[in-house]
Amino acid sequence: MAAKPSTGYGSKNPWFRMNAMSMVGGVWFFQGIGIAQGSVMTGQSFWAVVGAILVIAGVVLLYRAHGAAKRLIADEEAAAQDADPE
Repeated sequence: MAAKPSTGYGSKNPWFRMNAMSMVGGVWFFQGIGIAQGSVMTGQSFWAVVGAILVIAGVVLLYRAHGAAKRLIADEEAAAQDADPE
């Protein structure tokens, strides 16, 4: 049995890491723009910028991982159909 190619960018559970990156970025963004109160980061534009970058990066990586997973499934289905000559 052949090993399955990794679609996780070096992680066994890429979805968790990428979702966490987006969520942390969202928190930092809202703290930076002053919506989320109670932190030394509140009202600091630096954290708004860093948070926005993390959200965008997380969404892009999730999109790419989803596409890679879809291609992997399609390849496996095609290989299964080629192996089963019915």
